Amino acid sequence: MFFRWSKVTGFTLIEVLVALVILASVGVVLMQTSVTGTKQSDYLTEKILAAWVAEDRATELRLAVRLGQPLELGDAWIEQGTLRFRTRVLKIEQTEFLQTIEVSVFYPSDVDQPLYRLESFLPREASIL
Repeated sequence: MFFRWSKVTGFTLIEVLVALVILASVGVVLMQTSVTGTKQSDYLTEKILAAWVAEDRATELRLAVRLGQPLELGDAWIEQGTLRFRTRVLKIEQTEFLQTIEVSVFYPSDVDQPLYRLESFLPREASIL
């Protein structure tokens, strides 16, 4: 009887398990990177919407000046997109011809740290409520 040694090629169980551990580790790292990128994208979207809210509020005040209406400073709630923001308009400085206002936009839950802040200038003759 002749015994034939067949030369079987392939991977051992240990080699397959090591390869699976490496692939799983790479998958976890890629998933964490993807989640971080998504969170950053959401934050930038909210920041852009907050900038639009501040610019819209400053434009409303400029239009009120042109129409001779009094300026409404203070807090207000504004919805932009699917989010709701709290805005605060303050008069910062007044010169002979201009007054400086600051429009701050906040998350509804965090009124201590503004998400976006905008300074704008209005004519001095605007009356304030």
